[in-house]
Amino acid sequence: MDKCEEFLDLYKQLEELAVNEFAVKGDGTAVSQLQRMPEFKNIRSELDYIRDVRNLLTHRPRIDDDYAVEPTDAMIDLLKETIQRIQKPLTASDIYVPMGEVLYAGMETKVFSVMTSMFKKAYTHVPILDNSKVVGVFSDNTLMNYILYGNLIITNETRFSDIEEYLPLGAHPAETYRFVARNETLSNISDIFDEALKQSDRVGMVFVTEHGKSEEKLLGIITAWDVAAAQF
Repeated sequence: MDKCEEFLDLYKQLEELAVNEFAVKGDGTAVSQLQRMPEFKNIRSELDYIRDVRNLLTHRPRIDDDYAVEPTDAMIDLLKETIQRIQKPLTASDIYVPMGEVLYAGMETKVFSVMTSMFKKAYTHVPILDNSKVVGVFSDNTLMNYILYGNLIITNETRFSDIEEYLPLGAHPAETYRFVARNETLSNISDIFDEALKQSDRVGMVFVTEHGKSEEKLLGIITAWDVAAAQF
């Protein structure tokens, strides 16, 4: 099988997957419909180019049994990767930041030490855990609310238990937090962030647990940056 035949065969596989997995129309526009989906937004122009090449190879007659153009290795590789992503979509387990790399704290942790670590690592959110379960979040907004409405200061001895009322997930007026199961797809996680923005909401962090329940052990976290980095 030469490159042109391999390219056309892969393109046909992609069309069939788009129809079967995403229920798009099987009228020859499956790939163009695929391009409009959020999970493929970062390769829309590449898919558009690939579609043009496919149309040229399919609808223009060959001369002396030779195709007018030959697809590049990069085109073929992109088709293979796209097909693989559809057949085996990325999940939360593939993209989350595992707990070994997460900065977190307990209620008796000193706030100032955590703030220092946040500043050094440019972190904006720190989960507060109790027996490995999320009981709150400390963020720059938490600190602002604490100082603005409590008219208090943070000392070297202040612990998170001293500012407990500002930590629960529902005590953050500027943002919300969500839980997802470890097998939740990247597409659905991306939708969480996108739909929140449409509602003028901001998801500060997505927490990953075994079944997506808040009372379960925290396995890792996902931010909007992690979602963006995992997309094509």
